[in-house]
Order: sequence, then C-alpha cells, then structure tokens
Amino acid sequence: MPEMKPLALVELLNMANRGYPDEFLSEYYDMNTGERRQGDGDTLARFIVTELRDTFDAHASRAEQIEEAHRVLNNAIRDLENVVRALK
Repeated sequence: MPEMKPLALVELLNMANRGYPDEFLSEYYDMNTGERRQGDGDTLARFIVTELRDTFDAHASRAEQIEEAHRVLNNAIRDLENVVRALK
C-alpha cells in the first residue's frame, strides 16, 4: 500500500488547531491557505504555530512531518517543565 501524500503545512496546522482550546491557533494562520496571520492575545498559540511552521519540511513524508511536529512540541514541553521546576 503506497504511503499517503505528504501533509501540506495548512493540514498540519489544522490538525494541531483541533487540539488547542477553542481552536485558537487559527488566530495566527489562515485555515484555508496556511498563510501567516497577526493574531492577538495568546503567545502560546503563536509559539506553537511558529514552531510548526519553522520546522515544516514539504519534502518529508507524512509520517516524518508528524514525527517532527511531535519532536519540537515535546522539546517545548520539556523546556516549560524545566522552567516550572526552577520557579518552585
């Protein structure tokens, strides 16, 4: 069975958006085109969209794209947890 076609950036962003409260990631990108939007009010949402956009590789397979998204977001989780521990 052939692998599914690679994800477009907008597809990856929309997947992530479904998991974010109130789908607020879409304040920072156009849900139809993936184009950057200014957005306002949620720097974590802006950060997630930026990380996904900056690490996206249109030539990678679908599985590689999702794996990379997991990797960068898990790195961010680790960094945030370290900051929380430092503030205790």
